Amino acid sequence: MTDKEYNKKVADARRSVSRKYSFRQCSYINFKVEGDYFFCLYFMNCDVRLTVKPMYADDLWWNIWDASDNKKEPLSLRGTGTYSLSGQILISDEIPKDADKGELSDIIYGIFKNATDAISKFIIANPDADTFFPDESKMDHDPDRLLYIMALIHNGKEEDALAIIKEARKNKHRCIFQSGIFSDSYTSISRWCKREQAIIQIRNVFVSIFNN
Repeated sequence: MTDKEYNKKVADARRSVSRKYSFRQCSYINFKVEGDYFFCLYFMNCDVRLTVKPMYADDLWWNIWDASDNKKEPLSLRGTGTYSLSGQILISDEIPKDADKGELSDIIYGIFKNATDAISKFIIANPDADTFFPDESKMDHDPDRLLYIMALIHNGKEEDALAIIKEARKNKHRCIFQSGIFSDSYTSISRWCKREQAIIQIRNVFVSIFNN
C-alpha cells in the first residue's frame, strides 16, 4: 500500500468518527474550538498528535507578521497554514500501517475518544485561555518560542518577550520565518513590542496631564 492509499484509507475512517465527536475535518487534520482554545488532531502517516493553543495566539501573530488577512480564512488554516503557530502537544498516538478496516475503525474511535477526554481535562485545568502559558517541553516544534512569546505579549509582558529575543540574537539564533534579507519574525515582534510600549507611554503622559 502506498502512502497516498494509506492516507486516504485513514481519512475515510476519520470522517464519520470525527462528526460524532464534533471535530471538523480538512486534509490531514481534524479540529475543534472549545473554551477559546483551538484543538487540532494531526494525522501524519502513522503518527497522530493532539495539540492546543489559545485562539488569540494566531490572530496576534498574524497582526504582528502583517498577515492579518489570514483571520478571514477558514478555521482550518490555524492547523494547516504556513504561518500558523505550533501548539502544545496533549497526546500522541500511532496507527499501524497494516491495520485492516475493522481494526482501523476501532483505532480511530479510540483516538477521538482519548482526544475528547484529554480536551475535557485540559479545559478543567486551564479554564482561562487568556492566562494560559504553554509547557515548552511539550511543544510541537517551536524553536522560535513563538507561542510562548505571544502569550507574554497578550499578557502585557513585552519586556520579557524582548528579553527572549535579545538572548536568542546573542546566541545567533536563526528564525524559521524570514522576511526579506534582514528581517524575520523576531524583527516584527520587536517592532510590535516597542510600538506598544510607546503607545502606553504616550497614554500615560495624557493621563498625567489630565489628572493635573
